[in-house]
Parts: sequence; C-alpha cells; structure tokens
Amino acid sequence: MRTLPRYRVKYSKEGPARYSSHLDMVRAFDRSTRRAGLPVAFSEGFNPHPKFSFASPLPVGIGGGDEYMDMELTRAMAPEELAERLGANMQEGYRVIAVKEIPQGSPALMSLVSRAAYRATAPLPLHYAEAELLSAVQNILNLEEIMVTREIKGRRKEIDIRPGLFSLTGSIKEHILEINMELLIGSSGNVRPSEILWEMSRCGGIPLRPEDFRVQRTALYANGPSGPVSLWEV
Repeated sequence: MRTLPRYRVKYSKEGPARYSSHLDMVRAFDRSTRRAGLPVAFSEGFNPHPKFSFASPLPVGIGGGDEYMDMELTRAMAPEELAERLGANMQEGYRVIAVKEIPQGSPALMSLVSRAAYRATAPLPLHYAEAELLSAVQNILNLEEIMVTREIKGRRKEIDIRPGLFSLTGSIKEHILEINMELLIGSSGNVRPSEILWEMSRCGGIPLRPEDFRVQRTALYANGPSGPVSLWEV
C-alpha cells in the first residue's frame, strides 16, 4: 500500500465556531479543504470520508486557542502552501496557525494527548478581592480528593478527579476574574473545567457558577521524557 504524506495542522476555534459540535467542525474542515482544492486522501468503502484525525474534541461552548488535527494528502505539498490555501478558505471562527509535515508511522494525536490547559474568565463579582480568590484556589489545592458523579455505561459512579488536577491559579485583571488550570485529558481519563469551577464555587467560596465563566482551552500536551510537551513539539 502506498504511503501518503501526512501533515499536522495547528489551528484555533473561537468566536461563533466555539458553539459548533465536533461533527460540525469535521464538516467545516471538509468544506474548507474542498474550497482550497487540496488533494485530501479519503477512506475506502461505501461512505468515504476525508482522512482527518483530531487530538481531542472540544465540548460545545469551549473555544480552543491551540488545537491540532492531522490530515493525509494524496501528494506532497509544501506546508507553507497548505497553510496558506487552507487558511484562506476556513469559515468564520477558525484560523490556521501553522502546518508541518510529520513522519510516517507517527502516533495518532489522540493517543498522545495527556493534559490540557484552560483559561476561564468571568466579570468580577462586586466587592470580591484577589486575596479571596487566592484563598479559594489554595483551598482547592489543599483538598486530598475531589469527588464527582459521572454516568458510566448507564450507571452513576463517584470518582476522584483530584489526581487529574495538575495546576490551578487565579488572578484579577481589570475587573475580570481569571482562573487557569491544567487538567488530565486523554485515554487515561478526563477532568472537565466545569467540575473544577463547580468545586471552587462549592468549596472555595467563589460567588460564581460554572456557567458564569467563558472557558477556552489554551494548550494541549503530551507526556515527554522530562515532563509535558506541546503536541506541536512531538
């Protein structure tokens, strides 16, 4: 079987695109590659589909500033040309940041991703001070466990997500409350930003609900020899 050139695309998903589903996003990339006239490879069978693979689906409503997808082409192209043509044909809310060719046999993106960074912002509550925010963050970090209820295969189950909370910080910038967190994601488990925000409201005392925040995924990481590394560096 002939090997096909494979490319990694770094892109962002913001604005109106944050409210599109993962399937909508796949369709958006399909339309964009067709408009750009790119030689995308397709699967075989009765329902051929473009050979795209994504690092990790974004929940509806969460934007992504540093997202990744791999695509296979039927012929080689200069990464700069691919980035220019694809970027010029993306729909509103999507932006191509960079493209590079990756070696054949490279692991699938979804198998590499191990943690994600998120930024959550909300209007600063009246009379809420940064000292209170820092205390709330420390309260969460001091917890030995954070139990949440998940529905798994039709059954409700209590799980501890504290091991999947790698870092948590908070600050106030020009009347905006900002929380940054790094969480477990991937085949070994998943911690949702909303779960940490809910715990900060319930246990940390922040006078906001998870739905009051605007959340953006700012980075995706793989496990490297000496710690987490950006998927772009893998």
